[in-house]
Amino acid sequence: MALVAASPAKPTETTEQRCRHPLARSMADVKGAVTSLSVEMLDASDSPWPPAPWIGCDRALSDPSFFSWWHMMVSQRLMRQYAPTQDRATVPDRTTVGYVLRWYLVVPSYLGALLFHSTRRVPCLAPQQLGFRLDAAAVTGITLRPGRFWCLYSDPEAGHRDASPVAHEVALGAILRQQVIAHAARFLAIYGPLVRFGCHAQWATVTDVLDKALLFAGQSFGSPQDGAADAQLVLGSGEKPLTSSSTIRQVIDDNGRAHWIRRRGTCCFLYAMPGVEQPCASCPRVDAVKRSQILATVNHTQDICNS
Repeated sequence: MALVAASPAKPTETTEQRCRHPLARSMADVKGAVTSLSVEMLDASDSPWPPAPWIGCDRALSDPSFFSWWHMMVSQRLMRQYAPTQDRATVPDRTTVGYVLRWYLVVPSYLGALLFHSTRRVPCLAPQQLGFRLDAAAVTGITLRPGRFWCLYSDPEAGHRDASPVAHEVALGAILRQQVIAHAARFLAIYGPLVRFGCHAQWATVTDVLDKALLFAGQSFGSPQDGAADAQLVLGSGEKPLTSSSTIRQVIDDNGRAHWIRRRGTCCFLYAMPGVEQPCASCPRVDAVKRSQILATVNHTQDICNS
């Protein structure tokens, strides 16, 4: 997709608007800091938006068959990764369903967390504003349409026509929480009836992904401590329909190494895959002693909360 006009000396109005938009600079800052997930701001005038190979969240939510296709792709990915030589092995439905549930929620949660942490701005996270890209079934990119955003009154762009300034960080954190919850509610209204997870488990997954997203944001910008503080602020007391406050903490493994980790409220069911010998360190079924033992076996730079 071309983001510039035919004549480089005279860019189109939509390109100029996109480049001038305050969120464009914010997205560029995130793009420079995050290596494991690409973020892009695309022209709002593209039709359809977003252009291929991006998948618009609103388009995905209008086609339930899309999630059946995604389940199949996740199953194939997990088979290649964990059971490449076992012809009769199958991936449990609860595993593929859980992966799609979490990976979709990455889209609003991670983008919102990254912008909140890096620039104290929260974009509108409605489905029509967001898109994502898949690579081997996993979300590898998120795109944002220019539009409304919330910021602090001290923000240099607080007077922009799309800006909605608020008085303090607590209010801004509450807006991020509300934006993620609103998007998740629309997603679960479509996806929830397709799966056998109960309502509590679904919203516990929303809580897990948002909490992890804020830790990821802090880690991406060099301060997991600040990411943990953001998570405490945004999740608050676990206001409904979230199921808990933040569970992020620092854990020392059996080798004396420190890890920032959270205890999930839901299981990813990866342990049910052939060849998987132990649960994830963040699994809710694991006690503190076992968690320290698992952490001692992983690469210190490995993303141990990736589920």
